[in-house]
Amino acid sequence: MADRASQRNSWDTAGRRFSRDRRTYVMVMPACCVGLGLWYMKKIEERAAEKSARPSKIDWVEAGVVSPVVRNQKGCASVEAVHNLKTSQSISLSVQELIDCNFNILNRGCQHGTSLLALWYIQKNGLSSESSYPYMARMSMSGCKKRKKPAARISGFRLVYWTEDALEKAVAKQPVIVRLQGTTDLLNYKGGIMDYETLPEETKRHAVLIVGYGTDPDGVKYWRFKNSWGEGWGKGGFGRIRRHVADKRGVLGIFMKPGLYPVLNI
Repeated sequence: MADRASQRNSWDTAGRRFSRDRRTYVMVMPACCVGLGLWYMKKIEERAAEKSARPSKIDWVEAGVVSPVVRNQKGCASVEAVHNLKTSQSISLSVQELIDCNFNILNRGCQHGTSLLALWYIQKNGLSSESSYPYMARMSMSGCKKRKKPAARISGFRLVYWTEDALEKAVAKQPVIVRLQGTTDLLNYKGGIMDYETLPEETKRHAVLIVGYGTDPDGVKYWRFKNSWGEGWGKGGFGRIRRHVADKRGVLGIFMKPGLYPVLNI
């Protein structure tokens, strides 16, 4: 345990102070928050076809597939309903529509939500642009807009088996949504590579977008992910978590739930 603690301290620089809004969000949220990663799949598939061998490093932000701009959920526990959309027109999609219109027993507006049901909603209804249905960080008093014009649709989604190898294969082809344990260590993270212990299954979860993987100069392998707590969190809104650990559940339980990603209509 002592060795693990010393290793953790050498790989991350976690702060010990965090906002009241973030603390309340994680501790109260009864289910995994909504987190979607939408992008222009055609270019990704073309690049994957060009090189069938799995690369030793991949970063979809550097490749221009995922936007470097990080949103802030502003205390709304629905979280970042859409991390990013990269279409041929570069249209950002509406987080607010998912909060207002995808309301059911598992998706409760700003209280909590699930990625799976959000993807089902988009597959069935499409999703408006951010400009036509802007984010409010709360449920709209007037409810779901009656007249909506979808800016994009998805044809479906795919699940990623919860193993290191399966996630690595998937991320080599496109960004993938995963759910991490929403601990105070995650909230306090300031930089470096996280190597926190995995807690029991009942720990609340937070959805993030895995945008790549690599190895640091010291030989430590990591996953890079995009969060939705603004650019003041982590390193410009992004974080890194240790890859290839002995615990099959992964750091912060990354492999205790399957990953998933949407497939866009091209």
